[in-house]
Amino acid sequence: MDTSTDFEELASRVRTQSKDAAGSDTDRVTIRSFQELSIDSLSELLEAAQTDAESGELEFVLSRANVDLLLERDHDLEDVDDLEDELGRPVRIEGSMPDDTILLLEPDAIEGEELVEPESIACGIVGTDH
Repeated sequence: MDTSTDFEELASRVRTQSKDAAGSDTDRVTIRSFQELSIDSLSELLEAAQTDAESGELEFVLSRANVDLLLERDHDLEDVDDLEDELGRPVRIEGSMPDDTILLLEPDAIEGEELVEPESIACGIVGTDH
């Protein structure tokens, strides 16, 4: 990931790369749908990613609004450092990240908006509960 990454475009590409795509024999992204954004949904995505791929150095990519929502909902979390401690993974905040998408990936799995290693990417699609 670098400063030129358009996370809205990246999220759009990731969402079309479902591991369960019919007739696909190529490596695909792990995708999970969640009713709402919570620590539990992030943990569930992490568990799915660790089961379906090498867990390596996975990090979460979230919008600022989603980070603020998580901190607001969980009164034990005061800041992003607390969120990272709770998840056991780094959290990257990106302004252009769509609020309905959570990415969990190895930083080297993408180059700009290109999916270099889709098997090292997990995507959570979140219902609108804001």
